[in-house]
Amino acid sequence: MTNIASFSRKVLISSISQLAPYLIIGPRRLVLIGAIAAVALAIIFYPLIVQTPFDLEKVAVQLTGVELLSGSEGEQRLDLRVALQITNTNEFTLTTSRIVYDLFADGARVGSDTISYEDVPVNGRPAFFSNQPVTISDTLTLQYTDEMATLFSRILNNSTDINWSISGTATIESGTTLQEKRFSSEL
Repeated sequence: MTNIASFSRKVLISSISQLAPYLIIGPRRLVLIGAIAAVALAIIFYPLIVQTPFDLEKVAVQLTGVELLSGSEGEQRLDLRVALQITNTNEFTLTTSRIVYDLFADGARVGSDTISYEDVPVNGRPAFFSNQPVTISDTLTLQYTDEMATLFSRILNNSTDINWSISGTATIESGTTLQEKRFSSEL
């Protein structure tokens, strides 16, 4: 005689206690894994859900100075210190990751540069506290050309009659939001 074993098959599992015999992981571990997954998803999606809105019009970028750092008549280049003052009148602290600008002397473009903090963690970037101006300096190198010969000699002679101006964009950031601020300013 042959006995054929019959297996009962339950299709509907209505509680964890019914599911437990079929799991390698116990019900407590299953709840723990679910809680960890929920926390991980909350951390990942938090910046997408919550934004810190700020008024970009309350951020001002102004040119505060252009001065000669190094250079002489024998050299074919001049290093200029370009100082930008950034004022934030929003209620909370902001920062920047990048400022791209063009520098003009008497209306003629003399050079462009980028101040980048993109590879710096947020806590290492310049903080723009509410109603406290912050000065950011950059070194711009001007290469000598025949078209710029007059400007070179005026800069080397410490001429104060050069009308400096600047225009560009700054990436302004809060904790979870970033916006592009266009600016232009002159001395």
